[in-house]
Formats: sequence, structure tokens, C-alpha cells
Amino acid sequence: MILWGKISHFSVFMVLQLLASYNKTGQLEIEDNEERATIYLMDGFVEAVSVPRSDHLLGAKLVKAGHLSQTDLRKVILASALRDDKREFLGLTLMKSGMVEPEIIAGTITEQAYENTLELSNWVEGTFKFTSPRQPVVFPFPPRINVQHLLLETSRRLDEGQRPSKSKAVLPGDELCHSCSANCTEAQKDKYLKDGICLWRNMPVITREAIFAPENTGFGGPEDIALDIPFL
Repeated sequence: MILWGKISHFSVFMVLQLLASYNKTGQLEIEDNEERATIYLMDGFVEAVSVPRSDHLLGAKLVKAGHLSQTDLRKVILASALRDDKREFLGLTLMKSGMVEPEIIAGTITEQAYENTLELSNWVEGTFKFTSPRQPVVFPFPPRINVQHLLLETSRRLDEGQRPSKSKAVLPGDELCHSCSANCTEAQKDKYLKDGICLWRNMPVITREAIFAPENTGFGGPEDIALDIPFL
């Protein structure tokens, strides 16, 4: 199975929701002319989110959190590189070494998936491609994150002011809205379109429907506040 399209027409988050709704297994590759990212899915759950940023590497995060020293990390990486067999996943190597508890590694990988998804929130140009290989990639510490929960958490972080660590060339608001099918009101645009990132467009459909239907609900009265969700 191959699914291909432009991010400007279908956001990464919209595609993720579609794949999750059909319990798909495979790899969603995203390119934006500058770099490439990959989201690994298993039965509709997110197994890993790979974004080529050194500050999001597993080893660097463990060192920053104080779970591992820089010296020990170098020793593990060097020992793994010198072995004759195929180089294994760093988390598995660390677990075998006993330097870091498996629970800490698993928790760090889960947080890494959330942070990398935040990085993808401002990718508005480029293409996506989903493929289902005969032998899917299997991870030793799969967080199996529910897509709706992943996108809700990303929306919450964006609304609280967190932003991707690397800026992207963003589309102007009117151009971004022109390619979107969300049919937002002007009031919604004022609230959810921030710094070239559309929170409404990237928000899970189930959450948007829980707030209100754009075509038949007003905006700004007490009833709207009651329908709003906590972090928006």
C-alpha cells in the first residue's frame, strides 16, 4: 500500500489520524525540501517518531536528564561500533550494559516521540508518503502511543507556547487557510492561527467536534466558553 500527497493539502496530523482510524502498520515519511522525518506505525499506534535533530537523540537526552554521563555514553557507542555484528539500537545496548534502567529508557523514548511530533507541527510544505513493508520495523521499546492522545498533547504544548526548536519557512495565514478544508470562522482563525502554525488544522478531528461545529455555532458567548477544552 502506498499513500502519497502534499502537506499543504493534507497536514501530517490529518494523515496520521486517517492511518490510525484504519489501524495501519507501516512508515509515514515526510519531506519538506530541507530534511526528512519518519513516523513508524503498528496497528494504528505510533511506535517511533524520527526527526534528524541531534538535540533529540536518545543518548543526549539521557545525559541531559542526568541518567548517564557523557563519558559512559561515549564508551557504549564506541564499544557498539567496534563489534563485528550489526550495530543495534542504542536503547537496547544501554539496557544490556545495566547503566540505565529499562523503565527510564522507555520513558525517554516516549517523551522523544512527543517532542519530535511537536517539531513536525510547523511543516507546511513538502510531501508525505506512507508505505506498508512486508517486514515492518520492530522496536525493542515501542511506546505504542495512541495517535489522538499524541496530537492532543502536541496541541496542548503548542497552545502553552512551546515551539519547534528549528524555525521553518511558514506560509502566510491567508495562503495556509486557502489550502485547508477546515472551514474555520474568522474568530477561530484569530484564536488558533499562531506564528504560521494552525492549531485548529493540526488538532484531532474528535477534539474539534467536541468543541463546536464551525457551520452552526457562534463564537464568543458564555456557551462557547463552556464548550471549550481546558488547554485552549
